[in-house]
Amino acid sequence: MLNQNRQKAPITKSQFKKLACAVGIAGVTTLISFPVLAKFYPPMALFQPSAHRSYPYRNSEKSIADTLAENKKFANLYHELKQAGLVDELKKGNYTIFAPTNQAFNTLPKNDFNRYNQPQNRARVLKYHLVASKITGEDKDLNGKLVTTVEGGQIKITVDPQDETVKLNNAIGKHPSIQASNGVIIEIDKVLLPPGL
Repeated sequence: MLNQNRQKAPITKSQFKKLACAVGIAGVTTLISFPVLAKFYPPMALFQPSAHRSYPYRNSEKSIADTLAENKKFANLYHELKQAGLVDELKKGNYTIFAPTNQAFNTLPKNDFNRYNQPQNRARVLKYHLVASKITGEDKDLNGKLVTTVEGGQIKITVDPQDETVKLNNAIGKHPSIQASNGVIIEIDKVLLPPGL
């Protein structure tokens, strides 16, 4: 009969050293691999999300509006679009939307927020985040290109030569973008303000 109260033998000093060494190697390997992982997405892939529907975090069978409504990180954006009366349009039109996160709205400087919060400016700013077509990553000349928004102003697309991040004016686009049924959602870290606002 086995002794059920038998205690496990304590880890020996030799075993502890081996474990610590293995953890250290794993940590160093992870740190070294981060720059490699950062290069996993070529810059212009931001405008060409995967077509594989098996990736629900980057693709949706629903419209842009419904996809934004279901994603908590875009709760502020969806609320603002609703206030501006743009939700219905984002259920049918074909768009690329540069989508500021909740954090982007929360860190909007007070003066900018006060200007944005005026009824005549809210719709204008939100329309500045919309392009009335899908921007394709197959366009090799996107770096430095100006795209015209629904608001009428233009947004400059640039690739940072240091880390190959894609900038939309001064906002950074985050991989991967989301393919919705009627366009593309590109997450950005700042609220874009049209010229002259």
